[in-house]
Amino acid sequence: MKLPVSPYPSIGEVVYELATRSGLVLSTETTGLYDDLKAYKDERKRPALDPIEIPSTILSALEKRLATFIGDEPLANAIFLSFRRWLEYYAALIPKHEAGLLDRRDMMSLLWPTIFAFGASVTLRMIHCALPIVALQKILLDAAPFGCLVKALCTWGAKDYAKICEYRAVTNNIDTDNCRDTLDGWLDGPGVPNLDRADEILRALGLGSEFGPKLWVVTARLLGRTPKQSREAIANFLSLPDDALTCEEAFFWLKRQRKMDRVQGLNIGPDRPISALREALYNPSISRDAAAVEDMLGRLEKTWAPIASQTYHIIDWLRGRFLVLSGRNEEAMKYYQAAYNHGVGREADVFKHVLPEALALAGRLGKRKWVLRFDSLLGLHWKGGWDGDFESLPAFFEQQFDSRLFYPGH
Repeated sequence: MKLPVSPYPSIGEVVYELATRSGLVLSTETTGLYDDLKAYKDERKRPALDPIEIPSTILSALEKRLATFIGDEPLANAIFLSFRRWLEYYAALIPKHEAGLLDRRDMMSLLWPTIFAFGASVTLRMIHCALPIVALQKILLDAAPFGCLVKALCTWGAKDYAKICEYRAVTNNIDTDNCRDTLDGWLDGPGVPNLDRADEILRALGLGSEFGPKLWVVTARLLGRTPKQSREAIANFLSLPDDALTCEEAFFWLKRQRKMDRVQGLNIGPDRPISALREALYNPSISRDAAAVEDMLGRLEKTWAPIASQTYHIIDWLRGRFLVLSGRNEEAMKYYQAAYNHGVGREADVFKHVLPEALALAGRLGKRKWVLRFDSLLGLHWKGGWDGDFESLPAFFEQQFDSRLFYPGH
C-alpha cells in the first residue's frame, strides 16, 4: 500500500539524509547499515510490526564511523550526543504542533528557517569552535561548500592543487589531467567526493591525521549535498539577534500564518458535525444512538470532501472508535491503523487518542506485538499512558473506552 507523505519528515528520514549526505553511509555498501537506514525511514513501513524507537543502534554505528574517520572518539561522541538531544526535541515537537491542512512542502519551508536551522547551528558552532578553518557564513553561502573548504585548506593555492592531483594520480593510477578536471568540479561545482576521495585530499596536504580538517570534510560534504535555500536558512538563523524569538516560537507563528492563508482559499460545506460526533463518542452523558453517529460520520465525510486527503484520518479514527463501542473490534483495528498511517505528523490527536486507543484495542484482541508497536510509537514522541504491564491492559482498555459509552447489546 502506498502511504501518503506525512507533513513532518520522520526521525528516520532525518537520520537517513544526514548519514547518506555526509558520506558516512553509501548506498553501494554491503554492511547492512544502509538497508537498516532505509528500513527506518518510515516507521509506518516497519516489517512485522517491530517496535520502534529512536535508533540507538543506528546512531551508535554512525558515531563509530565518524570517530573512525576523524580519529577522535570523544569529539564524535559529543557531536552525536548533541544530535541525539535534537532528535528527542524534534520528536517531542511533532505532537505539539499539528500540521492541519499543511503538506510536506509547507512544513519543510517552515522547519528549515527554524527547527532544522537551530539543530544545524548548534553542531556547526561546535565544529567551528574545534577548528575555525572557514567562517560559517562563508561556507554556508558559497555555491560549492566543499570547494570552499578545500580552498581554505590549500593555503598555497595552485601549488597545493597540483600536489593533490599528483597524489591522487599516483594513488589511483590515473591521469593527472583527469584528476585536475575532477578537482575543478569539486572546487567550483555541486559535486562532492566520497569520504575516501576526500581523505586523499587531506593526505596530499599532509593533514591526513588531523581530526579538525577531517571533521570539516564530513561537514562540508554534508553542506554540499544540502540545498542552497536550506543553507541560507541556517546562515540567517546564525545571524539572528539575541532577542529574537526562539526557534519553536518562530515556527509556531510562521505555521499559524500559513494555516490561516490556506484556510482562506477553501470552500467547505456548512454542515460540520465534528463537535457533536466527538461528544457522542466520548461523553457518556450523551444518549447512545448508533444511527445518529453513523449519520454524522457520513455527513462529516461529505463536508470534508474538499480537504479529504488532510482529514480522512480523523474520520477513520472516529469510525474506528464507533466500531469498538459497537463491539466490532477486529474491524475497528483496521481503521485505527489507517488513522495512524494517514494522520501521523498531521494531527495531535493521533498521539493523544488514536495510538493510545489502538494500543488498548490491541490488548483486548490479544495482539501483543501490536501493543508493543503502538507503545513504542508513543514513546518515540514522548507520549504514553500505559504502564507497560500486560496485566494492566484490561484497565487501560476501560480507561480508553468507558463501558458507559458502549451501545446497547455490546
